[in-house]
Amino acid sequence: MVAEVRRVLESWCPALFLGFNSLSFDEEFLRQAFYQCLYGPYLTNTQRSARADVLNLCRVTAALRPDVLNPATSEENRPIFKLRPLAEANDIAPHRSHEAMADVMTTLSLCQLIKLRAPEVWSQFLRFSQKASVESFITEEEAFLVSETSSNHHRARVVTRIGRHTEQSIRHYCLDLMADIAALQEMTEVELIAACKGAPRPVVTVRTNAAPTLWALYDATPEHLAPFDEAEVLEMAARIRGDKPFLERLCSAAQAAEPTYAPSPHVEEQLYERGFPPPQDESLMRHFHSAPWEERPALAQQFEDERYRRLANRLIYFERPDLLDDTFCRAAAKELQKRLLAPTEVQTPWRSIPVAQCEVEKLIASGIEGDSLIGQLEYAAYLVERAEVFAPA
Repeated sequence: MVAEVRRVLESWCPALFLGFNSLSFDEEFLRQAFYQCLYGPYLTNTQRSARADVLNLCRVTAALRPDVLNPATSEENRPIFKLRPLAEANDIAPHRSHEAMADVMTTLSLCQLIKLRAPEVWSQFLRFSQKASVESFITEEEAFLVSETSSNHHRARVVTRIGRHTEQSIRHYCLDLMADIAALQEMTEVELIAACKGAPRPVVTVRTNAAPTLWALYDATPEHLAPFDEAEVLEMAARIRGDKPFLERLCSAAQAAEPTYAPSPHVEEQLYERGFPPPQDESLMRHFHSAPWEERPALAQQFEDERYRRLANRLIYFERPDLLDDTFCRAAAKELQKRLLAPTEVQTPWRSIPVAQCEVEKLIASGIEGDSLIGQLEYAAYLVERAEVFAPA
């Protein structure tokens, strides 16, 4: 399946890949699928292809051109940007929700609406799907606006770029010009780090490869810049950018405040841990997929990066276990059993069968009825079946 998905997407390249809330959701599934099936994971933003998120397009359009796009509203009268309510709020008849093609057509209709009625916003959206364009904009503009969403709350922040991560060049640090700058300048290093960890964070991180939602000061409404006007914002940004020692301290604090994660023993969680595969491994991946299955066990041992050796052997185990020695197969079966049957009291990064059974029991006990109850009863029976399959002999 993944090979076929890959083949179709590659046949479209170079392309702009769009989705609704896709950068934080669908893209991660796609990258993991490619990675675990021994393909390069970054198809959508390499080799002249780019990616962007229509959810962000809708948010910036509602902010800059409320005459073009209205957000839906919740019962508490808060703006919401879920696909179906958003379409209905803008007189787009959505198809059945969460059917793949229906969601695609609804997303396409939103794009067509914005492109037709706000071509300048659409053009800007396409521009910032390109990493180089984002880099150029944020390094050349004295100040600009960045769209940020936290806990489903959206806001636009007026910022100026102050530096970048010392090891990851795609991560730029931008200071919120509405923060208490004078207080930040008086803080010690420890206090600055604490401020950068707390809410509201004074420093925004803009990733050039993540199609951020940005716009220039001259596109902002007075409400976006209040209590200042454009000239005052530019004057403030120039003054702050001239204080090099402060910017260096603030960048160091922002980087120190970023969360750190211990290396994971699970190969699925190592996609971003060790960077790109070496060139010889990339070549070997292509050879692996074109070779007959009988040749693949030997090829698997040639990968320099241990992640890809593990993934190659796992693919062989699931597709042609008869080509692997008994010792490896027994160990793989035991590991699979351990994962799937992990008891509820054991904390794991995945949902085991016992945990799923516990959740199903709670749903059934909550009083669900009709099709929902039938679906959960069928799922409960399926889980019993799978538990029996993987139970120790």
